[in-house]
Amino acid sequence: MPLRPHTALDRPLILLSNREPYEHVHKPNGIEVRFPAGGLVSALDPILRRTHGTWVAWASGNADRTAADDDGRVAVPPGDPSYTLRRVWLSESDVEGFYLGFANSALWPLCHLFVNMIDIRRSNWESYERANQLFAAAAAQEAERVGGAPMIWVHDYHFALVPAHVRAMVPDALIHQFWHIPFPPPDVFRILPLGVHDTLLRGLLGNDLIEFQTEGYARNFMDCVTRALPEAHVHAEQNLIELDGHQTRVEAFPISIDVAEWERLALLPHTLEVCRTLRDRYAPRDRQLVVSVDRMDYTKGIVRRLRALEHMWTDNPERRGAFTMLIVATPSRTDIPAYAKLERDVLAAIARLNNEFRTLDWTPIVLVHDNVDADLLAAVYCAADVCIVSSLQDGMNLVAKEFIACRKDRNGVLVLSRFAGAADELNAALLVNPFFIDAFADALAVALDMRPKERAERMTVLRERIANATIDDWLDAIIVAAEASGQTAKGDAAAR
Repeated sequence: MPLRPHTALDRPLILLSNREPYEHVHKPNGIEVRFPAGGLVSALDPILRRTHGTWVAWASGNADRTAADDDGRVAVPPGDPSYTLRRVWLSESDVEGFYLGFANSALWPLCHLFVNMIDIRRSNWESYERANQLFAAAAAQEAERVGGAPMIWVHDYHFALVPAHVRAMVPDALIHQFWHIPFPPPDVFRILPLGVHDTLLRGLLGNDLIEFQTEGYARNFMDCVTRALPEAHVHAEQNLIELDGHQTRVEAFPISIDVAEWERLALLPHTLEVCRTLRDRYAPRDRQLVVSVDRMDYTKGIVRRLRALEHMWTDNPERRGAFTMLIVATPSRTDIPAYAKLERDVLAAIARLNNEFRTLDWTPIVLVHDNVDADLLAAVYCAADVCIVSSLQDGMNLVAKEFIACRKDRNGVLVLSRFAGAADELNAALLVNPFFIDAFADALAVALDMRPKERAERMTVLRERIANATIDDWLDAIIVAAEASGQTAKGDAAAR
């Protein structure tokens, strides 16, 4: 995915994320290189190749030390090295406290408004602080190595403290951060203890630019700063915050997907063959196929989706046998008790519903509880009559956009939660409130009964929307805005 000519960077690029783009693992026949699944890696790896930049990330592979030099650096991609991967070593206790603890047991549920799931512990916060200092130091070392005034692009909620640390160590750097998940309103954010929530905000305000998925999340952030840091000057109309002589711009940049790549995957002969197999197996004759694709996460609304199905099949027996529900649920964070419980609850609910409603020739719900490659996902999307995205809260949700990209036939209906960030852009979908079980079931019925003409009209609008807002557009807009923020900061510094 080449950068457009006007986004070619004049300064070195250093990207920082929790997940690394390549990991080395020990295998019986030697060391193997794995490519961790995820949209972030696939979106950002090309820009690092193009700019010959540096990617700073946690070393997650058990052979990562063997493959790296004494400073934790390794040239990637294997076989055609074009940029540097700088690995950061974390102890098991740091991973447990920083990643599983504060990041995913406190910040994740807080930002997704699951206040009953929030687990805040002093030791986890201390691990989070320590890990952020380690990553910031690594980024600063890489900045010194590459020289100049680098662009340091921080990713996500794992590293709220990094920007301020890096700012202190590399004052000439252009620092910006993409916050991939929702940002909560002040009354929820203040659940964090005093001394934690203000430290997080000060850490983020070390950025020259902070990028959120939606305007709503950006406003929430500015409202939190207004409430928690009275000494900050928040200029909401200009999307600017000033604190301690430093200016931070706050903007929305909805993330997207590589539309052309998903279209290509959808038309591969193997994809079409798997699509036909899925239709033959789960939607023979006039039966329809409804699909969902999620991580096994309590924010995705899987349990409420199952309740809506139960409601439909109980109150409308004629709907039994009319469609099969195919749920692709990738295992996720099983070391966290809330996730382990969710997995047990989902498996038990599916078994119960299948036992209650199955017939001799129909299994109501089919679960694929495994990691699934992109080409198989494309086949699932192509085979579907309806795709359900029922997030209870979601930064964006790229499944919705992947489904649309795969439907060049303009068939298929997207049932989309109003609480996914994608709903702001994709309002031609059937929008649903997953907390309202009756209405959720009604929306599914509308989708199943929708005539081909309306399906095509809605899908045409949706496809035009994502065609004009691809991952290229996202990268392009952020880099241009970051450079502009850097120029503004430089001008302000000169004026002072």
